Amino acid sequence: MSATDHIQIHLQKLEEITTNVVSRISIISEEELLDFVNEREVIITEMQAHREYITDTERQVIQKLLDCDPLIMQKLNYFKDEAGHWLEKQGNIRNQHTAYHQNFVNDSFFIDRLK
Repeated sequence: MSATDHIQIHLQKLEEITTNVVSRISIISEEELLDFVNEREVIITEMQAHREYITDTERQVIQKLLDCDPLIMQKLNYFKDEAGHWLEKQGNIRNQHTAYHQNFVNDSFFIDRLK
């Protein structure tokens, strides 16, 4: 298989997964988006090995796919912010729990002396 064939196959796969993610961006889960990012990284790494064989037409397709990045980044940032809010809420819950449930020393005792 030639280098141009590798590029074509990888570019088709990249276009397929990117189009799928963008079409489902409003309902996509964190796990699906993470899988996409990981798969995309693998494809791009493999394509870079044959970088010198990429044609102008293929560069245009790549640019079209790169134009989708702001939308994908927006969703990634949404998930990041959501996770940050969840962690902050958990911290507040922990602080409130600690304030209301102080650890008291059970070893102490009280002596009442009559005079």
